[in-house]
Amino acid sequence: MIWNIINRQDLFPSVLVTVRAPLDMLGKVEVKDNISVVSWHMPASITPMSYAISVKSDDNIKKMISKAGNFVINFMGYEQKSIVLSCEKQDGSFVDLFEFLGITKADSEKVESHRIMEAKEVLECRVDQELESGDHTIFVGRVVGPGA
Repeated sequence: MIWNIINRQDLFPSVLVTVRAPLDMLGKVEVKDNISVVSWHMPASITPMSYAISVKSDDNIKKMISKAGNFVINFMGYEQKSIVLSCEKQDGSFVDLFEFLGITKADSEKVESHRIMEAKEVLECRVDQELESGDHTIFVGRVVGPGA
């Protein structure tokens, strides 16, 4: 299944990664949803089925994935590139990016983080490994649904 997704020619090369986690907002902890554009991503293993993403180590999305222990990879189509590009310069810490981008938040099947209803494909992942790599952190997520 995962190979069918990554070989689709109609998908935009960058993905939107969504996560739901507690975030310290000026001394007050709130559970927030966040979305980040990730351009560095790849399959990591067939057995178990795993997918890797690389995010900036000083970004809020990194902190949130570390706390949540899960994330969702949302594959968007080329016709949705304006959504991906609009997300690039935004941080979901202070803005509801689902509302800002005009996309629909949907419950995931196997993880707490939400998925994007308009995504062409999604991979719900539980964090198996977190690796520091210079100024980036690589998360290897076991695919638990629905691409599993």
